Parts: sequence; structure tokens; C-alpha cells
Amino acid sequence: MYWVIYDVSDNKVRTKLIKFCKNYGLSRVQKSAFLGLLSKNKAEMLREEARKVIQEGDCVFFIPACKSCFKDKMIIGTFDEDKFEEKDFKVY
Repeated sequence: MYWVIYDVSDNKVRTKLIKFCKNYGLSRVQKSAFLGLLSKNKAEMLREEARKVIQEGDCVFFIPACKSCFKDKMIIGTFDEDKFEEKDFKVY
């Protein structure tokens, strides 16, 4: 699981970052924050895409969150936790 949090001033660059995050299956949890299940490899791929579009003065954080750390989160307000749980699937 990864948090992607950014501070980007240019609207076009910000729109590209939003598109990248959504294309990788991340869900927006705040205006400048996405969260979702990504492998380390996918997170690195997303980081490289972001690196190509950000400008001087922009900042993008890619923060891994282990399952046990995420379980210990504290939340004030509403949050759809089901979006971020790994699902077990049976293959027949």
C-alpha cells in the first residue's frame, strides 16, 4: 500500500499526476493525496512518470504503508476503508 501526496502549483501538471494515480488504481482520499495497493515495482513506475512532468518547486511523496501500520491509523471524519483492503479471491 502506498500514499502518494503532492504539492504541485501548475494545474496541467497536477491534472497529469491525478490521471497517473488513477491509472495505477489509487483512490483519492484528499485533494492532494491518493492511497492504494501498489507493488514496489508499480510505485517505482508511477514515480518515474511523475518525475517526467513535475517542475522545479514541486514535490511528490511516495510513502509505503505496511498492513499493520495501516491498521493502526486514526481517522477523524468519514473514510471508505473497504476500498483499501486486500481481497482474497479463490480461483477455480
